[in-house]
Amino acid sequence: MSAPSNGHPLTTPQVTAVIPTVGRPSLRAAVRSALNQTIPTEPLVVVDDLDALSVVQTRLRGLDYRLVSTAGRQGGGAARNLGVQFAETPWVAFLDDDDDWVADKSERQIEHLLGRAPTTARRSEDGAPGTDSVPADVAVSCRALLMGAGTRAVPERPYRSGKDELGGVAPGVGAYVLDRSTVRLRRHFLQTSTLLCARETALDVPWREELNRHQDWDWLIRLESAGVHIDTAPDILVRVQQGSPGSVSRSANWLGSRAWLDSLTPGDVPPAARADFTASVVARGALASGDVSRGLGELFSGLRAGAHPAALLVGLSGLAVTRRARHG
Repeated sequence: MSAPSNGHPLTTPQVTAVIPTVGRPSLRAAVRSALNQTIPTEPLVVVDDLDALSVVQTRLRGLDYRLVSTAGRQGGGAARNLGVQFAETPWVAFLDDDDDWVADKSERQIEHLLGRAPTTARRSEDGAPGTDSVPADVAVSCRALLMGAGTRAVPERPYRSGKDELGGVAPGVGAYVLDRSTVRLRRHFLQTSTLLCARETALDVPWREELNRHQDWDWLIRLESAGVHIDTAPDILVRVQQGSPGSVSRSANWLGSRAWLDSLTPGDVPPAARADFTASVVARGALASGDVSRGLGELFSGLRAGAHPAALLVGLSGLAVTRRARHG
């Protein structure tokens, strides 16, 4: 495993793509998309299953990458933190092993980020942006294609700290990601594989390692609380796979969702967004798992707190999952 060429011979990587994995087959495509970036990017593969080390090395044979490992089954947050610690570049970006990047994803995001920061973007001798000025007070996302039963471009309303889509004052990233005022999952969207920031930023605000769900939303909320401006580049630069085998988001761990919501302070998330999350995520997960009594209790809790009708409908859809499971 040598240093990646990225199509830029004799150049030093500027971006580290931190890619946690337990060895899924899609990993090779994710690593290739990092290697194909238009600015030098080093894939740093963080294996979170010691038994998968040989599988990962086999899947990535012939590709340039770095490999590190956690102690085993530490979770995505611990794997990302370890990757940031081992990164040797001014920028870090996060990539799930079932997603992939458009070739100029890193370059466009850095240019966008530097344009939003109070510093002036300059280019190095090899023509790449931002090597001499790396602001730690801005993180950037981008638009994405959701890949699954259908293909959808998200979000319809990109997030920008301090401003809403009408130019008013935004309620904060917590309200943005937890809002469920429409049934369609496309109006609001921020996800791990879209995120890039200065390495210093990710060191100062690490991912919470005890979480097994909602890690990206939690990290964004704590970033903004720490004074980091979050912005969204307007371009579609990531392909995000929905419902991949082994995905945490496929599980009905509603208790983990409830525990995470309870860990947020009132200042992190306004009551309306909290109510939406209770109805559309916690209640739906409980109903889908077959715990109808607790699920309905969570649904009524969301209703009393002012959840949007769309959030209540999403929550009730958990009953359909239970029925399908019963009827095989």
